[in-house]
Amino acid sequence: MKDIIDFFKNFFLAENWPARWTCGKWTGFHGWLYIISDLAIWSAYFAIPLIIILFIQKRQQEIPFLKVFWLFTLFILACGTTHLLDAIMFWYPAYRISGFLLLGTAVISWATVFSLIKIMPQALSLKSPAQLEKIIIERTAELEQSNNDQIKLNRDLDNFVYSASHDLKSPINNIEGLVELLKTELNENRNLDNNFILEKIDYSLKRVKKTINSLTDVLKVQRNPYEDVEEVNFNELVKEILFENEELIKVSNAIFIKEFESEVITYSRTGLKSILYNLITNAVKYRSDKRQPLIKIHTSIQNSKIVLTIEDNGLGIDLTKHREKLFEIFKRLHDHVEGSGIGLYIIKRFIEENKGTIEVFSELDKGTTFKIIF
Repeated sequence: MKDIIDFFKNFFLAENWPARWTCGKWTGFHGWLYIISDLAIWSAYFAIPLIIILFIQKRQQEIPFLKVFWLFTLFILACGTTHLLDAIMFWYPAYRISGFLLLGTAVISWATVFSLIKIMPQALSLKSPAQLEKIIIERTAELEQSNNDQIKLNRDLDNFVYSASHDLKSPINNIEGLVELLKTELNENRNLDNNFILEKIDYSLKRVKKTINSLTDVLKVQRNPYEDVEEVNFNELVKEILFENEELIKVSNAIFIKEFESEVITYSRTGLKSILYNLITNAVKYRSDKRQPLIKIHTSIQNSKIVLTIEDNGLGIDLTKHREKLFEIFKRLHDHVEGSGIGLYIIKRFIEENKGTIEVFSELDKGTTFKIIF
C-alpha cells in the first residue's frame, strides 16, 4: 500500500531515473531514428481515430456496432500515446506516467477484445455487398412478379365486375317487371296466373343468387389461403360432396371409384373442398351421352408429395386449341351445360397460392384427367 501511495504522490517526478539519451550508448542516428519512428506512429495513431470520428459524424444512417467503434478509437489513442511518451522519455523519464498509461491501454485493449468476441456471431451474419445485391435482385424479381399477379388479378376482377353487372341487369329488370305486373294485377283484381309469375320471379332470383355466389367465389381467391388449415380426410370430404350433389349424381347415373393411398392432408379445408367440388361436378356435368360416366378419384405419394388425381370418361377437351385458356376466368368450352366459367380459374389460383401445381390431360370423346400436386 505504501508503494502505491508513493507511486501516485510522486506521479510526475522523474529524478529517480536518467533521461533515455543518457541511459546507454545512443548515437545521434539511432536515437533520432527511435524518436522519429515513435512520433510517426503516434501521429498515425491519432489520425485514425479522427477519421473514425469524422466518419461517425458524417454518416447519416445508423452505424452497427457503434460501441466497438468507440472502443477502437480509445484503444488506438491509448496505443498512440504510449509511443508519444516513449519519444518524450529521451528528455523526461516519466516512468510512473508510462506505467500507468500502459495499464490503461491494457484495460482498453481487453475491453475491445471482449466486445469483439461478443458481436462476432452477429457480425458474421451480416451480408456482403455481393450477397446484398443478390438479395435485392431476388426481392425485386419477387416484387415484379407480385405486381404482375396483382395486375392480372385486378384485370380479372374488372372483367368479373363488368360481367356480373351485365348478368345482374337482366334478372333484376325481370324481377322489377314481374313485381310491377303482380301489383297491377292485384290492384285490378283480375284473374292472373300466379304460378307463372312466381316461377319467373323464382328463376330470376336464382340467376341473381348464382351471380352473387360467383362473385363471392372469385373474391375468396384473394383471402389468406392458410386461415383454416387443418388435417382433412379426402374420403370424408368426397363423401360430403357426393351427398350434397346427390340429385345431380343420381340423374347422371355416374359410377365413382375411390382409392386413397394417402387419406389425410394438412390443408385449407375450404380450399380442398372447392377443388374437389369443382372437379367432381365438372366430371359429372361434362359426361358423354355415349357411355355411363365413370369417375376415378385417387391419391398417391410421389417424391414425398401428395398427389390427387380425378379422371373421367366424359366429353374431353381439345388441349391443342384450348390449353392456354382452360384456366382463364369466364372461359367455357361447352355451352350446353350451365356454368359461370370461374371454377377452374378459382381452384388453379388457390392451388398455386399454396405452392402447388395442377396439370390436365385430355382427349376429345375419351375423357379428362386432372392431377393436383400439393
